[in-house]
Amino acid sequence: MLGLGIGSFSEGSSDPISRTVPFTNTKSIRFDGTNDYVDTNYASNTLFRDSFSFSFWMRPTDGQPSAAGSMIGIETGSNVHNVQAYLGTNGTLGFSHAAGSALNYSVTNSAVFTDGAQSEFKHIVITEEKVSGGNAATKIYVNGVDTAFSVLGGGMFVIPEAKFISKDFGGLELNIGASNDDGTQDTFYDGMLDEVAIFDKKLSSSEVTAIYNSGTPKDESSHDGLFMYYRFEDNVNDTAGTSDGTNNGAVFGSIVP
Repeated sequence: MLGLGIGSFSEGSSDPISRTVPFTNTKSIRFDGTNDYVDTNYASNTLFRDSFSFSFWMRPTDGQPSAAGSMIGIETGSNVHNVQAYLGTNGTLGFSHAAGSALNYSVTNSAVFTDGAQSEFKHIVITEEKVSGGNAATKIYVNGVDTAFSVLGGGMFVIPEAKFISKDFGGLELNIGASNDDGTQDTFYDGMLDEVAIFDKKLSSSEVTAIYNSGTPKDESSHDGLFMYYRFEDNVNDTAGTSDGTNNGAVFGSIVP
């Protein structure tokens, strides 16, 4: 686990000296697409009542799987309240966001992943902005690039501010690698994830570029607005300190971005 500014002692001295542990990324986490998931143990009402962002690196086993899989997800009711980032069967990225049955269902216009085994990770950022007096505004970034998407119904389905701030998941906990659907996991993701960071604000395009870092993950522990940060360095601890997770079957490996 990342440690910054940890006090240590020089040999033969009782005086503490400042020591910084360099950032290293040596592990990712692998989900089998059947029943693996990480429970963040965070009951997520407050986070999703204002602007928020997801940042993660993903390498699906099959870029166009036989069934859609959720990298991050939570839902109560039949899309009454929902937040879900998922990979579709045609290789597109989708983002479903519902609040009080108002729905923002966004899907990239073209495939982000090709059919079959994938050779590399891609960095994904999804931002959702609560707009004062208006409707929620979504952006989807792939490897630092603002990527075009379409909204279900041509924009007829949108989330006004009043719905946004009334979101209520009834104590359900946000899941990684699956969606927590009224307390039951479904839409399991098949593939690897790494450096999952969740922010309680909308990330700007310049922030997304900086996090992408030309394709190499870097330390985001001091990033403004960081709410949860799962590095998956052989554990499911939350480096941001909000909520350590519980691993349900996923395994760690040395393939990283």
